[in-house]
Amino acid sequence: MWWAWRCGVTMAYKLVKYRLEANGTIPTFLTFNISTMVTHGLFPVIDSSTASPRDRIMLGFANDGANISGAVGEITSKADLLTYLTNVSVVDGVQTWKLYGSDDEENATDFVPSNAADGLWNNLETLNG
Repeated sequence: MWWAWRCGVTMAYKLVKYRLEANGTIPTFLTFNISTMVTHGLFPVIDSSTASPRDRIMLGFANDGANISGAVGEITSKADLLTYLTNVSVVDGVQTWKLYGSDDEENATDFVPSNAADGLWNNLETLNG
């Protein structure tokens, strides 16, 4: 694959932060139709400074070789992913996100950023396998 590096071509799937398009559609650079995993719309964070439908920043996998210039940003390491998930889910040292099993608020458990980062990064590595 030396030619890809020399030509500046990137061939791998990437983990990106993104918003919906202005018309409310999902960006075309995202991966779809992988039956074994959710590939977009992950861990939405509200951005109240931006109007709907672009008022949420989400995580998703960009297609192999996709132009991601329309993405909010790229997460390039599991450590960066863990930092991002911790920063958006912990406020003043308190975990604010919960995990719900079948919409049962009584049995909600705290979201664990390291578990989520491990799972999402493993999925990215599987895609790039």
